[in-house]
Amino acid sequence: MPLRLRIPTFWLRIALPFLLFVAAGSVALALWIQRAAQRESDAVFAALARTNAEFFRDRRLALSERMAGYISQMLNAHAFVRRGSELLPEPDSELAGQREQLLALRADQGVMRIGGVFEAIAAPVDGEVSLLLARPAARPFAFLLQRETLLVLVAFWLLSIALAWAITRGVVRPLRLLALRLPHIGHDSEATLPGTDRDDEIGQLARAYLVTRAQLAEERARREQAERLAILGRMATGLAHEIHNPLSAIRMHSQLIDCAPPGDVEDAARTSIPVLLGETAKIESLVNQWMFLARPAPPETTRTDLAELVAEVVRAQCAHAAHAEVILENSTAAGLVVAADSRRLSQALSNVVINAIQAMPDGGTLRITGELEEAHARLVFHDTGPGFSSAALDRHSELFFSEKEGGMGIGLNVTAEILKAHGGALTTANSPHGGAIVTLEVPIISTPDSQL
Repeated sequence: MPLRLRIPTFWLRIALPFLLFVAAGSVALALWIQRAAQRESDAVFAALARTNAEFFRDRRLALSERMAGYISQMLNAHAFVRRGSELLPEPDSELAGQREQLLALRADQGVMRIGGVFEAIAAPVDGEVSLLLARPAARPFAFLLQRETLLVLVAFWLLSIALAWAITRGVVRPLRLLALRLPHIGHDSEATLPGTDRDDEIGQLARAYLVTRAQLAEERARREQAERLAILGRMATGLAHEIHNPLSAIRMHSQLIDCAPPGDVEDAARTSIPVLLGETAKIESLVNQWMFLARPAPPETTRTDLAELVAEVVRAQCAHAAHAEVILENSTAAGLVVAADSRRLSQALSNVVINAIQAMPDGGTLRITGELEEAHARLVFHDTGPGFSSAALDRHSELFFSEKEGGMGIGLNVTAEILKAHGGALTTANSPHGGAIVTLEVPIISTPDSQL
């Protein structure tokens, strides 16, 4: 899977709630501080109004429009004298629209917002005379929009992000490494895993992974050993079964020679020796195939002419074919030179020919053609038998699969493995005109003779 730059989901699940809490909490804290500062400012503003009103009341000074102007300059606020329905001085353009609200202010209301952008308070002086103070009201969220406040919040958020990363990295990173290695636990060869030295749950999980990996390795080794023993058991049983008939023939013909009268020994030997040699060759072929299955080794390649090799196999199987009334027709083209282990490739060709002969118990014809196709030599074996079943087409090279009575199911498997070791391939098909088709492909020589 290609690596992509993305934020891990687990990291988000841990860090995002934390960061949202920090952001919301910091904004809420700033608003609370602003609200507290506003309450303090209102308290100071109210105290100033009461103090000035008490000053005029205690000293029995007349609160005039002129005095209101002095108070405005000292407090940097709008000061008014209210006598009944009279307001001195008259509100300027900023407060002209709030005159009625100023006249309606009561002392017990405290600091009140008027006109949306001003706040004012009334402090009684004497009788119907009251001192009114008004000032611009603080804008909502003005504290948050101040440059200093924004800088502090941004710095705090950046520190929170760094803290969230540092905290979650200790959790997410070992879990991510574990998640990457978990699908390959059966083949994981690394001896260590980050986090195994931790005393927390992450460390327990990492150590459990290593223990599980060791148990899987032991289980796999035991299973492979059991599979090898099972295969060896089937191989031993099959080899004993396949060798039994040739051995019986060898014993019988040896006894014929041994029991023949002195004058008939030569005739008995002349009759039995070809059979003995043929049955011995069968046993040798079986042993070679089992040896290949038990200990497959790289082929020892030499310059090999496929036409000559096919001709040798046909000659070796002529007697078998004649006994089964099968005609062998070989039209392999000359010049198909490959780099091959001639002994093993001959064994592969023999397996295909023997299978074809056995597939035609009532006789038939096996046509062998060979030609050059691109960089491969292609050998086609076409018999006139019943053809492959659908199961055989799917499982033709599977070890121990056979639909023949008493068959071992190793011939085509060995053939396929031999061709694979040579860089070639085996394919099977049914001819639309009847019969089975087995195709063998082997790479032709592309190097000078001196390199073989």
